[in-house]
Amino acid sequence: MGVRRILVDSGISVEVLFHDTFKRMELSDDILVPSTYRIYGFNGTVTIPKGEVTLRVSDGGGYPDTLITFGVVDLASPYESIIRRPWIAGIKGVASTYHQRLRFPTYKGIAEVVGDSQAARQCMQVDAKINEERRARQRSEKNKAKETKAAEELERIIPQSVMTYETQGNEPS
Repeated sequence: MGVRRILVDSGISVEVLFHDTFKRMELSDDILVPSTYRIYGFNGTVTIPKGEVTLRVSDGGGYPDTLITFGVVDLASPYESIIRRPWIAGIKGVASTYHQRLRFPTYKGIAEVVGDSQAARQCMQVDAKINEERRARQRSEKNKAKETKAAEELERIIPQSVMTYETQGNEPS
């Protein structure tokens, strides 16, 4: 199965494959190797991968494959995978974000992977929407927690206040 929406991220510490893509590839969770790390700052949260999987990656043009170990994460994303710049350096590739191209040497010459700027723009918009929805959910959960805490505090204080009032009200003057 071809993975088409790949983000090149120089700041991420691990190659990422999203779980829905993993499932579309008809891979089983049984092949996941437990991961021993967390991904900090990814999507604004701490993410614990479901596991790791090493996959053979090809550009589809018959060029030599490479093996990449991906952390498989179960998060919503418009991307199917995220790769790091060190992987690109490992294949002696040169990526240009501005030109939406990745070039790398092969035994047949220089291979080029060309991105789609319209698709990239759509992915960025969807990603921004997903992140805003996540932040709104977090704010809502935080507000709900504050309301619950306030209600619990009132439930604790009101009976004490009633008892104090009743006790003070029944004392002879």
